[in-house]
Amino acid sequence: MADKSAFSTLKLYRDCLRLADYISTKGGNRAVLRQQVSEAFKKNRLETDPKQIEEQRDAAFRGLSNYMFHEAQRMAKEEVAQGRDKFDG
Repeated sequence: MADKSAFSTLKLYRDCLRLADYISTKGGNRAVLRQQVSEAFKKNRLETDPKQIEEQRDAAFRGLSNYMFHEAQRMAKEEVAQGRDKFDG
């Protein structure tokens, strides 16, 4: 059975690549964004210190979360501006 930390790192890597693909649909350069993600993960692939690995994984996860939060706020503002919001407030 695969190591849990390896699985979560692989999943995080794939999620980062998917985010790069999504951002590229909004006007970014897909190849450049994917290359940046790949380089960041390759740079740290030989890290063996569990604490450092966890810190790097947390930083990547925070980056994904921050972008998702930012995008959700942007979409909500657009809905309000267009009068499509579903709140009475």
